Amino acid sequence: MISADQTIVQVTDTDTVDMTISGNGSAGSPYVISSAVKLDSTPPGGGTNLIKSNAEGLYLECAQVRTCISEGPGIDYNPATGVISAQISGLPGNVTTIGGDGGIYTASSGQLSVVDTSTVDHTLTGTGTAANPYVLSSTVKLNPTPPGGGTNLIQTSATGLYLECAQVRTCLSEGPGIDYDPVTGVIKAQISTQPGNTTSIGPDGGILTPVSGQVTVQDTSTVDMTLTGTGTAASPYVVSSVVKLEPAPPGGGTNLIKTGANGLYLECAQVRTCISEGPGIDYDPATGVIKAQISTQAGNVTSIGPDGGIYTSSSGQLTVQDTSTVDHTLTGTGTAASPYVLSSVVKLDPTPPGGGTNLIKAGANGLYLECAQVRTCISEGPGIDYDPATGVIKAQLSADGGNSLTFGTDGGLWAPVGGGGGGTIVQILDTSSVDMAITGTGAAGDPYVIKSDVRLDPTPPGGGTNLIKLNSDGLYLECAQVRTCISEGPGIDYDPATGVIKAQISTDAGNTTVIGTDGGLYTPASGGGGSTVVTAGDTPTVDNTVTGAGTAASPYVVSSVVKLDPAPPGGGTNLIKAGANGLYLECAQVRTCISEGPGIDYDPATGVIKAQISTDAGNQTKIGTDGGLFSPAAAALVTGCGLDGVGTAADPLVVVPEAGQEAWSATWTCDAPTHSTLKCDPTTGKLWTPPEHYSAEDHIYVDHFTGGFLTPIGPSGGWRLVDAGANQQFNLPANFVGNDCRTYGYVVGNTGNFDIEYTTGSVFDVGLVVVQDGNVSVRPLWGELSSAPNGRRIRRNGNVYVTNWNIPAGTPSSIAIYPAVNVTSGQITRINQWTSDAFIIYTTNTP
Repeated sequence: MISADQTIVQVTDTDTVDMTISGNGSAGSPYVISSAVKLDSTPPGGGTNLIKSNAEGLYLECAQVRTCISEGPGIDYNPATGVISAQISGLPGNVTTIGGDGGIYTASSGQLSVVDTSTVDHTLTGTGTAANPYVLSSTVKLNPTPPGGGTNLIQTSATGLYLECAQVRTCLSEGPGIDYDPVTGVIKAQISTQPGNTTSIGPDGGILTPVSGQVTVQDTSTVDMTLTGTGTAASPYVVSSVVKLEPAPPGGGTNLIKTGANGLYLECAQVRTCISEGPGIDYDPATGVIKAQISTQAGNVTSIGPDGGIYTSSSGQLTVQDTSTVDHTLTGTGTAASPYVLSSVVKLDPTPPGGGTNLIKAGANGLYLECAQVRTCISEGPGIDYDPATGVIKAQLSADGGNSLTFGTDGGLWAPVGGGGGGTIVQILDTSSVDMAITGTGAAGDPYVIKSDVRLDPTPPGGGTNLIKLNSDGLYLECAQVRTCISEGPGIDYDPATGVIKAQISTDAGNTTVIGTDGGLYTPASGGGGSTVVTAGDTPTVDNTVTGAGTAASPYVVSSVVKLDPAPPGGGTNLIKAGANGLYLECAQVRTCISEGPGIDYDPATGVIKAQISTDAGNQTKIGTDGGLFSPAAAALVTGCGLDGVGTAADPLVVVPEAGQEAWSATWTCDAPTHSTLKCDPTTGKLWTPPEHYSAEDHIYVDHFTGGFLTPIGPSGGWRLVDAGANQQFNLPANFVGNDCRTYGYVVGNTGNFDIEYTTGSVFDVGLVVVQDGNVSVRPLWGELSSAPNGRRIRRNGNVYVTNWNIPAGTPSSIAIYPAVNVTSGQITRINQWTSDAFIIYTTNTP
């Protein structure tokens, strides 16, 4: 409970102070009020709070404030001391200093001279006095004969240098397929006006050659179709047909046309397999339905209209594209009832990349930027007196003694020439296009020298190469340099050496676009949107008829009728007939073409043809038991070499062998018709036997080491020829021993005898290296395959056989044999003797 005489104390916090109260106000517990200043840990500007606190209280030191300031051009700032001073350029000739009163001071003195450069001619007039001040004029030098040999495009006028589009346009000229206007610089594809050309400029500005149908023909087993012409009025398509009645098409595929009891037929299911879809077509081979394929690509306005045709709205399609500065909004559908409505809003960057505030504002009447906003961007530095309220910027003149710089009567800075400590004040100012340099002190012995150089940007903002060049005669820009700025794209052939731009005609098969006689692009109607011209060409066997107009509503229809000659050249009646189901020719009609002659008995009703046997007396011919004509034996035959007999039963015609006669079975037990080699050539009627067999043998004996091979042989790392010059070789030339027909083979045998000595622990093989028609192989004879327990001398021998079969006649063959060893460990200390006894047996094969 609060007594009537008790004091009530309360505290209230503020934005800057936190208040705390403790105690109850009694003698034993008095009120204690404490206050703590609040320091914002995250100031609204986003920086660091400079005010600090410690046990002694709040503090803010100069060192912290100095971090908020940095120097800019013309300012020299020391953040350690906080001293800000004007930065005086150290370039030669600079006479600006800091005056005695701390202001910027420029003394005037001396004389002025100029130096020409390769790009600028300078002219200096006047004496530098108030009555006759210095006047410096500069003229940019333009090279009249650029190094490329062309004309300098840069020109000069009373107001400065210029290079206009009209001059650059003279660097370009048109080529085939290009229409170039050097007055406006417009480059267009030249569309030929030649009749029948269907190429045009499309709605997107590109070269457009619409695609239309193609006329092709399909051969069948009964008709060869031929297509000639290009489909133009001058060269229309000509479809000709020739009937073929062949059982197998020459292409080797399956003949779609079939022959039934009533003639030729071809069903839809067969035809549908011949058709496949291409771009823009959706084809169902099961039903044969062909539909236009409408692209699902975004923005496509083509569809199938209510009448089933392809429909593209004439209003086209409208889209909008936002940019970095404008947001566009498009509403409506582009129809009369719902027209397109395009609204645009200029985008203002709320956080410009420089980190400041966007000065441009948007009001009810549009964008605005007022002077008051711009003036906040400017502040004064040494030598400048700036009023941000009015935007007035004035030069601040130093009050130091001896400063001769004042304001002239025209309001400009003026420094008199002459006594009183004053002098000529010379300053230079670089621009974005000219660099100025000044040397000298202005004294009589060291006059001012001003030099100007035109600046050519080595890295233009577009990222390319600066086309303007300079040499000792001045700046220049030639056509050859401008032409490098242009490159060709699809459909263009550009020559950067001449500047000629031509249309590039595709070399793809089937392209019909060419350069027309008037220099424009020309595509015959067969390859473009023009109508396809189809005419019918008859042949001696087929009449063709073309109907229709070639449109979707009235397509071309080519029909063919086989022509049957009513009066064949032979003067008879044409046997081929045409019925409701196709062509036909029956046996009854063919039988009328045949009649009997002498020796023939023919029945045209049945088509039976029989031999007519004469009933004359003495006729010996009759029908034999096998149904054939039979006549008794005729007169004796005249025989030639190797034949005997007269061809009768008593004296048959026989072959007479030199060794007499003998039955096959007396010598051979096999079947004679199968195994006899005597045969008859049906083309010549002559008897023949197979070519003769050949065989040959040979033998070679070699004592390889007379007196022994005394060089020790240690581990060899593989097989080693003991003596590459000591070998046995058999060479079989082509057509050996006269064999021109049969394949052949051979077997080579070699018996080797060797006497060798070797050490204890030796492991080795002894054998022969065989080189057969360039192929190398090794044939071991004998060896110590595990470590020899004792060194010793030993005599051994071994046999090797090499074969080769089915070598074609006329092919040579060779084989060479070399003595060799393979020492793995130990040593063969000597070879006392090695002899080889080789043979070859050559024989031809069958066949």
